[in-house]
Amino acid sequence: MSCFKIPPYIILSRCELPVTDNSLSEQTVTSWIPTSNSTADMNTKYALALLLALQVSMSLCQVPTPAADLVEKYDAMKSVFYKRLLNAFGKLQAAVAPLVERAGTSEGGQAATEYVTGLQTKPEIQAIVKIATGLGQEAIPLVDKARTSLLGLYGHYVRPYVGESLSNTIDAIKVHLDKYLPAE
Repeated sequence: MSCFKIPPYIILSRCELPVTDNSLSEQTVTSWIPTSNSTADMNTKYALALLLALQVSMSLCQVPTPAADLVEKYDAMKSVFYKRLLNAFGKLQAAVAPLVERAGTSEGGQAATEYVTGLQTKPEIQAIVKIATGLGQEAIPLVDKARTSLLGLYGHYVRPYVGESLSNTIDAIKVHLDKYLPAE
């Protein structure tokens, strides 16, 4: 018998026979090391993996172009949405303007006005505004390309199945939006 006690949860019939002579097993643990692959074989495998990755990325880049009527409908909805937002902002501004004027005459309002004016003159804030403006200008073409790609994917894969019901739902929502948040 061996000099250690086998725990009761180990079933010996499912294990290999224990080695009793303290010699190394015939199988080694280092069998996973690739000893027969030469540098040329590895370079070939890397080149094949690179070609497959490039092929997959190129197939993902071929996005269908959106239909002209879909783009027109999207642009019309987007412009109406922006008009609704501007109209709502105008109403909000008209409602809040008397409150802002009254707050501007109080001591707290004057202190807040001075604080905001002081922030606008700081060079750090001006630099942040310039960076944000530059990033916004750089992002416009990327957003347009992403929007076109998504419209193309929607028009090709989703619109045949849900286009009519989505259009009906949008038309039903427009009725309520015209009532509570008109564009004009």
